[in-house]
Amino acid sequence: MLIKNAKMSDDKNLKDIFIENGKIVKVADSITDKDNDTIDANGAYLFPGLIDLHVRLKNDTLNQKNLNTLSDDCVKGGVTTALIVPDFIPRLDNESFLELLNAKVNTLPTTIFLSAPLMNEETNKLNNIATLIQNGAIAIWGKSHVNSNLIRRGMQYAKMRKTPFLIDCYDDDLDDNGVMNDGEVAFKLGLPGISKISETSEVAKLCEMAKYYNMPILFQTLSAKRSVELVKEAKETMEAYAEVSIHHLLKNDTSCDDFNTYAKIKPPLRDESERQKLLEELNNDIDILTSAHSPRSILYKDVAFEEAAYGIHAICDYLPLIFTYLIDTKLITIEQFINLTSKTPAKILDLKTKGEIKEGFDADLVIFDPACEEKLNISDSVYSGETLKGKILYTIAKGKVVYKRN
Repeated sequence: MLIKNAKMSDDKNLKDIFIENGKIVKVADSITDKDNDTIDANGAYLFPGLIDLHVRLKNDTLNQKNLNTLSDDCVKGGVTTALIVPDFIPRLDNESFLELLNAKVNTLPTTIFLSAPLMNEETNKLNNIATLIQNGAIAIWGKSHVNSNLIRRGMQYAKMRKTPFLIDCYDDDLDDNGVMNDGEVAFKLGLPGISKISETSEVAKLCEMAKYYNMPILFQTLSAKRSVELVKEAKETMEAYAEVSIHHLLKNDTSCDDFNTYAKIKPPLRDESERQKLLEELNNDIDILTSAHSPRSILYKDVAFEEAAYGIHAICDYLPLIFTYLIDTKLITIEQFINLTSKTPAKILDLKTKGEIKEGFDADLVIFDPACEEKLNISDSVYSGETLKGKILYTIAKGKVVYKRN
């Protein structure tokens, strides 16, 4: 496959890229090859495929249909590699199940990775993470509020095996059964709030533990500036990463007005001042972005706000959202975008041939036309009615075209 006339950065120079056997073989100003399929990008951007380390299956339910749907949704949003949060049902708690699951995900057009859950939910004991890692899990994932001894043992094993350690920081004992951000909007709606302390206190605890054991750690979907600051302080003496979802950068808790359940997410959308503070950290101390993909059936959303499921489905518009609100507005450069969505996530998972457009790297690519505009008319989206700039023309994964815009 040959891609011609592609724009790869903020400058105006166009490049040609030759792909063979799933790899990028050559990147040059001009390549001539009449024997292969040719895609003319006509000056559109060529990005490395996005790598999302925080996606969920629909309704947190594992079946072949939901795996296929996840893969299809990923390529529509420019995501060619994704790591599934393992809190789905049935639980991933034995090697036989993992082997079967890996066999299924390996047949998908995108690269889907699995992480080993730290704790067995039925026994409240440490999962057999050693066996799960040996049989294909690429990382260890846990919740911060579990028994601290389990976290300690998980960290020790992750360090021994040089396995990425991912943590969701939240203490439900501090939220008073809250369902949205603790603030003026929650008070107006008469809904119990989730305080930032339920997140920041857990981030502080995990920073101290990770520093003590000298353990690299990824803090997932942070929603408060103080959380990012704590990770920044930890970086002075250890390897730590702060992840923030696109939703917490673009939306605030007023999206929950009129009891809009499609804006209900955990951690919750914070107030506008907190959103602005996160945006200020985007060029400094936020390391990676995520779509925080968590699709829910209307059955679980079209109910009273208190009963509605948490989650936003927006991965299909992930790249246009980033381009419209972060790149086109000059909040970040193309280089920073690639670092946040591809290069740094690849580094965290130790994917040595992903995350960049270089000779010898995997041919996971996205051709993106910034000149187009499209209004979202999706009734069950928190972004419904908004006009997004740019559209994905092609998504290429493992050297093959897996999505082509009609």
